[in-house]
Amino acid sequence: MIIKNKKIYKAAVIGVGRIGMLLESDEKRLKPATHFGMWNSHPEVNLVAVCDTSDENLQVAKSLKPDVKTYVDAEQLLIDEKPDIVSISTWKDTHYEIMKLCIKHEIPAIVCEKPIAEKTEHAHEVVKEAKDAGIHLFINHRRRFDSLLYPFRDEIKNGKFGDIVQVNAHYVFGLVTTGTHLVDALRFLLCDTAGEVVWVIGMKHNFENYAPPDDPGINFVLGFANGLTVSVQTMDIKKYDLFDFYFYGTEGLAVLKNIGRDIEIFKIRESDEHSGFTELENVPSDVRGGAPRDQFTFLAQNVLDSLRGKSSSLSTGKDSLIALDILLAIEDSSKNDSKKIYINK
Repeated sequence: MIIKNKKIYKAAVIGVGRIGMLLESDEKRLKPATHFGMWNSHPEVNLVAVCDTSDENLQVAKSLKPDVKTYVDAEQLLIDEKPDIVSISTWKDTHYEIMKLCIKHEIPAIVCEKPIAEKTEHAHEVVKEAKDAGIHLFINHRRRFDSLLYPFRDEIKNGKFGDIVQVNAHYVFGLVTTGTHLVDALRFLLCDTAGEVVWVIGMKHNFENYAPPDDPGINFVLGFANGLTVSVQTMDIKKYDLFDFYFYGTEGLAVLKNIGRDIEIFKIRESDEHSGFTELENVPSDVRGGAPRDQFTFLAQNVLDSLRGKSSSLSTGKDSLIALDILLAIEDSSKNDSKKIYINK
């Protein structure tokens, strides 16, 4: 659906918990920090309504935007308000149901938190239905809305670091809850050179690891089509937050660190200890980033540009489907003695 002539688009948020709204109160977070903040702060959008089962959350929404309408029933919101854009920022077990409602009521643009659904058949269903209805679908895999990563991806593709021959990565707080960001980021950065993920091995984590009760942290290995293997380990968020990547190339090392804020490039130099050998630099030759990027505003602009026919989703339903297939295969492998499982595309 293309809506070219509107100056102001109507938006609604279904689910105003942490990522939906409450993290706007975190003084350290770059603003906007939530779906509510994204639409409430955008000059070309009017946030008309929110929906939540928590009266306390709805009262917070009213305190932030007194004229916003509040609902406890998502379908009633869609019927009454007829928004152009809906953000779905509820817990993952409700995404499928609410996506179905948005498609039923022909919402032109849907922004959904990851994962798109819990079951692969549900994910395939809603992606197809949204595509058939001409609905723009955006899954909030946030690294696809990080302006620093697009030139970095181009450098990997163009061989700045040589051939990428090993990758290590770490994440926290649940395979599906956070691991989906990591898997999608790896696909985003590597598919141009390494192809798709073709097999996985999942391994149970044997140490303390805080995660949702239904979504444990799992260590895993991804096998890409060109033979590249990526080793991923889960850590305990109660000890420290961690989301990093080490890309070892034949011409140097590129590190994405500090939960994605920074990129460091290490060149190869002659060894100080062994004649005829080389080592990686101790100090990076190139440091980028240093602060969080405004990913929510990047996402919002992608939504509006797509509604106007100037762009298309940078984080599609298909991308989310592939990530979900990979994650479910990792879960399956970890429950079956770390059996290698091949991904069917």
